[in-house]
Amino acid sequence: MTDPREASQTTDEKRLVLVINQYAFPREYGGITRNFDMFTRLKKWTPAIVATSRHHLTGETMTAVDDRFTLMPVPAYSGNGAARLVGWGVFAAEAFAVGLAKRPRLVFGSSPQLLAAVSAALVSWLSRVPFVLEVRDLWPESLVAGGALERGSTMHRVLVEVERRLYRHADQIVVVTKGWEDHFEALGIDVDKVNVISNGADLAEFEGTETKDQLREEFGFTHFTCIFSGSHSPYVGLDLIVDAAEHLPDVDFVLIGSGSGKQAAIDSVEAKGLTNVRFLDQMPKDRMVRVLRAGDAGLHTVSPQSVFDKGMSPNKLFDYMAAGLTVVSNARVPLRDVIQDDEVGAVVEPNDLVSAIERVRDADESTHRRWRERSRQLMVERFSLQAAADKLEAVLDKAFAAH
Repeated sequence: MTDPREASQTTDEKRLVLVINQYAFPREYGGITRNFDMFTRLKKWTPAIVATSRHHLTGETMTAVDDRFTLMPVPAYSGNGAARLVGWGVFAAEAFAVGLAKRPRLVFGSSPQLLAAVSAALVSWLSRVPFVLEVRDLWPESLVAGGALERGSTMHRVLVEVERRLYRHADQIVVVTKGWEDHFEALGIDVDKVNVISNGADLAEFEGTETKDQLREEFGFTHFTCIFSGSHSPYVGLDLIVDAAEHLPDVDFVLIGSGSGKQAAIDSVEAKGLTNVRFLDQMPKDRMVRVLRAGDAGLHTVSPQSVFDKGMSPNKLFDYMAAGLTVVSNARVPLRDVIQDDEVGAVVEPNDLVSAIERVRDADESTHRRWRERSRQLMVERFSLQAAADKLEAVLDKAFAAH
């Protein structure tokens, strides 16, 4: 009987890996491009990425010029109501059907959301190929911490059991940070199959011919400028940034992105009469890079939640570092395995954002230079996309060889 892993490809071709991630963005849209950035750097695998065509932050319909993407439609929704849940189910069903037709040699499912990961697990089971699960967020624990789900409720118990079964079924598990080991152990999962592959960035993408002064003139940056780039979700602490802007009128704040918390932040800025806060829409990665290179500091903020203290590996942080920005973060404990205070900027407690911004604003040029040099060193040695891709390839190879 022919091994299904060999049926569709000869030995001299790259192996096809099916990637199911509802929120994977095509490269031209920016946003969550982790899977694309890593899988396109693999040497022995070629990806077929199944994602949704609906931009989950803006609601727009996306298209992909890269034929490695298959974008599936889901119903329109806003907020976290029933329509969003329906969209999860619709996408999971669509991804399952498309995935079976792809005849992959390995299936890679990414969560959140869990139903997409379930569809990936089912495709792997029916196709008799390995299953690798990527856990970018601890669901349903994050839903509980954010107040969207009650611990011990029927839905919570169901989701925990789904989570447990996914972990058990996976041949290998990929996580983005250290610190989650106790979570897996509490669910009875062997941590030996858990692999940490941090987020990262490609320094080459952040190079350019324009000088910083030229970019600052283009984007109208005239004061010390702090940039926040990423999802404008309720948990990212936009209220803390607005409060900082109120306390620091000599500092400009530029917020790039979209999300359910954006309008509330805009309303707050207007109500306070602030003139030092500017909101920009989500933009393609190449333009975002140019904006970042024009700034002075990159803001990574979170609202205090116990689940974050397990560990974080935020994409925006590595973009800031690659762009040569001084980093300001109020997530000292969550980032303990990534950066320390005074290593690449100021990393402080959740409610110390104002003092952190003051510290980097008032630092002399030699200090900023030291922070930039350390950022570059970390990006080369620990947080490059190619290093992440190499680790991913080793995980896929391990799962494939053992299956």
